[in-house]
Amino acid sequence: MKLLITIAICSLIGCYFWSIEKSRDINNLVGYNTANASRASSRASYIPAVKNLSEHANIDRTLRLVAANWEKTDVNGDGLHNCIDAAVLFYQYYPVKSKVCIESNQNSQTGMNHLFNCVFTDGAWRAIEPQAYATNYPNYLMYAVWGNKYDNSYNRDVTSKFKIYVRN
Repeated sequence: MKLLITIAICSLIGCYFWSIEKSRDINNLVGYNTANASRASSRASYIPAVKNLSEHANIDRTLRLVAANWEKTDVNGDGLHNCIDAAVLFYQYYPVKSKVCIESNQNSQTGMNHLFNCVFTDGAWRAIEPQAYATNYPNYLMYAVWGNKYDNSYNRDVTSKFKIYVRN
């Protein structure tokens, strides 16, 4: 009888550690920056990157507008269609100005030099890649698109500098 109890306890402990290992594998996959064709999977099938569904709807709607207009709009007249245009358009189209800003992230160690947006949702400011839908990324959060290249400690609010390009 003691042998059966010992085997049962060992089996339970084994299952527990196996589930922890599987959980780690899943967490690693969730944080993995997909750099292949799977990132172009249908946006309709992914879980919203933010929990607040109304803000997700605003972000989603705004990203769709940016994707539709980004490559045909040069907000600052520099002859380029880049992150400046996308971030300004996202700010311009976002319906609640008090919940959006334009951010800069310059990190010489990783080569990051990028303009993007932050949106206040779920009680925190979330970094949003405004070019996500235009470039077929299903997840619009900066860390999901840029992976280890993005370090949020280098974020700087530059809304006032780029707000001059917003058209009403």
